[in-house]
Amino acid sequence: MVTKMAANEVAARQQLAHFAYTAEERSTRTGGHLWKEKVVETTDGPLRRLIAIDNQPLSSEQLQAEQRRIDSLINDPDAFRRSNLAHKDDEFRATQLLQLLPTAFLMTPAGEANGCVRFTFQPNPSFQPSSYMERASREMSGTVSLKQPENRLCSLDAKVFSPIEFGFGMLGHIDQGSHFTLEHKDIDETNWKSDRISVHITGKILLFKSLTQDQEATRTEIRVIPQNLSLQQAAQMTSQ
Repeated sequence: MVTKMAANEVAARQQLAHFAYTAEERSTRTGGHLWKEKVVETTDGPLRRLIAIDNQPLSSEQLQAEQRRIDSLINDPDAFRRSNLAHKDDEFRATQLLQLLPTAFLMTPAGEANGCVRFTFQPNPSFQPSSYMERASREMSGTVSLKQPENRLCSLDAKVFSPIEFGFGMLGHIDQGSHFTLEHKDIDETNWKSDRISVHITGKILLFKSLTQDQEATRTEIRVIPQNLSLQQAAQMTSQ
């Protein structure tokens, strides 16, 4: 069941369906404030239009500044592309972990929750890791739930129960207690999308750089949109 679900999630990412939605996020990116944004996904990444901060709509001056920011992205698509490449997709990370579940972890049935079949997982002591991601799996445990008969992901919750070291600690580490949660919902008969993301990760990488990623995000009004939208078309959609 878990193997089929992981394969379906990988296949869904390869289909590259694009979505538009309203997002509310409090994270490192937002400086700890609650940002409400209209988001339209494009081939080069999501285009975001800020519409409220801490539940307060933007002032006319802030709206004008936001429009200037979006206009500059439209006029410099390479910069837009680079800015999105700099931010790892949390759903991509989740897909990587899902692919490891059947081999790197021991799965234990844990009943049902919200109509989804639930499992707990813990490291498989016989699994031999060959990459940093696989090594990290040896210090993680959590729960995963899936919907049948679709065999699609409902939720994934993973927690680091012991510090993860890279290069014997010389290259960096991820602190104990770091965790990642992703919740999915069906948008139509074939498409699913995450509607809640919770990421809290701390540590250090490459000796000196602090690793801090805090994010609490929810998505509403999710809908499927055409794949080949231009930045201009995406910007127009965010203004509607």
